[in-house]
Amino acid sequence: MATMKAVRMHAFGDVDVLRYEEIERPIPKTGEVLVQVRAAGVNPVDWGARSYPMPSTTGAAGASMPYILGWDLAGEVVAPGEGVTSFAIGEAVYGMSRFPREAKAYSEYTTAPVSDLAHKPEQFTYQQAAAVPMAALTAWQALFDTAGLQAGQTVFIPGGAGGVGHFAIQLAKWKGARVITTTSTRNVAFVRELGADVVIDYTQQAIEDVVQEIDVVLDMMGEDVLRQAFKGVKRGGQVVSLQRVHKELGEQLAAKAGARFTFILVHPSGEQLVEIARLCDSGQLTVSIEAVFPLQDVAKAHKLSEGRHVRGKLVLDIG
Repeated sequence: MATMKAVRMHAFGDVDVLRYEEIERPIPKTGEVLVQVRAAGVNPVDWGARSYPMPSTTGAAGASMPYILGWDLAGEVVAPGEGVTSFAIGEAVYGMSRFPREAKAYSEYTTAPVSDLAHKPEQFTYQQAAAVPMAALTAWQALFDTAGLQAGQTVFIPGGAGGVGHFAIQLAKWKGARVITTTSTRNVAFVRELGADVVIDYTQQAIEDVVQEIDVVLDMMGEDVLRQAFKGVKRGGQVVSLQRVHKELGEQLAAKAGARFTFILVHPSGEQLVEIARLCDSGQLTVSIEAVFPLQDVAKAHKLSEGRHVRGKLVLDIG
């Protein structure tokens, strides 16, 4: 029996439920590949799913314990399942697998449906590639698939220095939109370098003084920011939310503002990751990684992420 190292949780709770263990290596099924995971991305949903059951957003609730977290991965194909022709042994891949179901990226090996994967950006390391999928797909699906963002429109992206935010700024600029964002003083230069046209230092300036005549809002901060954003959105404008808890309030505010409010949950897409990889390789999309941790130190990564002040992304190095 082939074995591997993985981080598993046997109950919901704080970081002390995360255990570095040796377990059996999985075998790919039809339409899947076995991936040797070189790096895994850490996202806020990871520690949310670790902390408590969230059946509406993660699929972790109701799953049998022990449970392996992690959805973002980059690595090498080591074995194809039956019927797989799109990836060969030894090829480098990346993806957000199975979300919101269990994907087991916090492992030395995991299986993934080929439809959830794409070839890794050639110019990116495994660590850089693992930091991309969930955050970039969320930005892509919110701005393009849902809001239909067009060149010349103005988009408000609060929290522009975060994981989703720093991709959203770059993708919006690539599309030709005007970008307004918020950040703290330490990240003002960072978001300007990403392409933000107007930067609001929320420690120095009120959002409502700047956010006016907005076509698209990406809602991923607190209720206070959502209320302020609605004051500046155009009639007929769109607010795309990543926060299910804002659904009722958002719909109420949208009705008053004559705007649209849509909650979305990111979904896997190997096809979109192909396009995103092209942007990465052409230099039009970059990724910022604040810190890298070995797999056995995942608890430190979760604690840092829970502080909500990470610039860009956090990554686990798996080898």
